[in-house]
Amino acid sequence: MHIVDLSYPVTADMPLWPGTPAPNFSDLHTVGRDGFGERWLQLSSHTGTHLDAPAHLFEGAVSLDRLPVDHFIGKGALLDLRDAQPEPLSLDQLLLQRATIESAEFLLLHTGWSRFWGTAAYDRGYPVFAEEAAAWLAGLGLKGVGIDAPSFDDPDSEELPIHRRLLGAGFVLIENLTALDRLGGHEFFLSVLPLPIAGAEACPVRAVALIASFAANQPI
Repeated sequence: MHIVDLSYPVTADMPLWPGTPAPNFSDLHTVGRDGFGERWLQLSSHTGTHLDAPAHLFEGAVSLDRLPVDHFIGKGALLDLRDAQPEPLSLDQLLLQRATIESAEFLLLHTGWSRFWGTAAYDRGYPVFAEEAAAWLAGLGLKGVGIDAPSFDDPDSEELPIHRRLLGAGFVLIENLTALDRLGGHEFFLSVLPLPIAGAEACPVRAVALIASFAANQPI
């Protein structure tokens, strides 16, 4: 079993979506002063690599703590979109990989956008689904979709149609993934377990891929 970490570390100076407050960490107790360590953590539920639940956009919808734990673990499929044109990701592009997508529980979009992490370019111009593509995907009954970019909607969108379409179908959405290049050509299971925080509409996660076997000429 090989485990690939797909998450960004949470730090006080990490990149954030514009307007999101920076994480704040302080010592409640220290080993040197008190004989044990304990820290106070303050951070947005949408910090770093995180999950969105339907409750993120829909009043009274299911929050992360109300989903069964097995909703956060399942067979993954990787869609390599690094050579895609900057236009919205079309239904035709998805249908080219229809059998792969339909056999999975999680679809991860490898756009290559993580190369801009930590720069101003990261928050604009990233690939998003066309609404027709999102509508088709929403009908497949997947557990969730993830992307190596900050959002599933354009940065200037106010209606968030792609979020609404996928969250409305009961998906969880995983944003700000990284290291997806390490999954190419491998079958894998995905684990994106959030903390069971009451009413959580989102939560940072340690997203990991579990690869059971791999070819000798395909290093992890």
